[in-house]
Amino acid sequence: MHPPDTKILTFDIGGTLVKLGVVDASGQVLATEQIDTDAHRGGAALLAELLDVARPLLAQHLPAGIAFSTLGIVDAATGNITGAADAIPGYLGQSPKRLFETAFGLPVLVENDVNCVAVAEGWTGAASGIDNYIALTLGTGIGGGIVIGGQLYRGAHAAAGEWGYMIVNGQLWEDVASLRGLATLAAQAIPGCCLDAEQVFAQYDQGDKDYLAVVQRWIQLLASGVVNLIYAFDPQRIIIGGGITGRGPVFLHELQQALDGLLHPDFRGRTEFRLAAAGNSAGMLGAARCWLQQHPPAAVSTRSPAL
Repeated sequence: MHPPDTKILTFDIGGTLVKLGVVDASGQVLATEQIDTDAHRGGAALLAELLDVARPLLAQHLPAGIAFSTLGIVDAATGNITGAADAIPGYLGQSPKRLFETAFGLPVLVENDVNCVAVAEGWTGAASGIDNYIALTLGTGIGGGIVIGGQLYRGAHAAAGEWGYMIVNGQLWEDVASLRGLATLAAQAIPGCCLDAEQVFAQYDQGDKDYLAVVQRWIQLLASGVVNLIYAFDPQRIIIGGGITGRGPVFLHELQQALDGLLHPDFRGRTEFRLAAAGNSAGMLGAARCWLQQHPPAAVSTRSPAL
């Protein structure tokens, strides 16, 4: 076990913002800030800026290592971004791991952002103490992370959990069951509708019968995909995060009702559902946790970073 005062410099790279900070071995976020991704400048320019941003934090906190949570599919061994990185032009093929290890002489870990969220939920969030669970993110798209026997499962090509691409009712699941999908369903069903998901839910909550039908259809499509995940993984718990969490427990109740109508009786009531609880720093927390798991205390150098 790492000493509690072991510190990890962490970055959480998204298409709009980069969160960065310092996390200790007990899961405490000691410092945090954020900068604009400015994705239009490209991946190389972004990483060059992060090198500059890192130097004062390294000098102040003297971390044992550096960890990245990032959009895209990641080769865990090399730290290369190998896919799903269209949000940042030129990010594909970049290796934050190689760049930062060369610059600072510290061990660096790079992991997919949704995988990091899954790990964070098991560390300090809604899956704490659970060995077999799924973290499902529901926002513009649908993604997730898989933890089996307490270990993150990445798949043969580091793309496990990309279940937004599942085919449900003849369509990509995330095209019809994400929040973006909800807005699409409303536009298809209601002439002239151009509401986003939040506005659709507002009409639904007010009892509008047209939007009631749309949301009920959406919940059925969402539940259909979740049923498949339950059959495939038999998780003890499914953690749901992303933009949908704003609806709170009422959403979980509605989803559970739909699931009960679809699941085989042998599977009903076996999987628990929780809303994500690791908070806005989940990406950084998960990245730090992955770093700590991959670098045992005996292997951690006490040398100072090369600044």
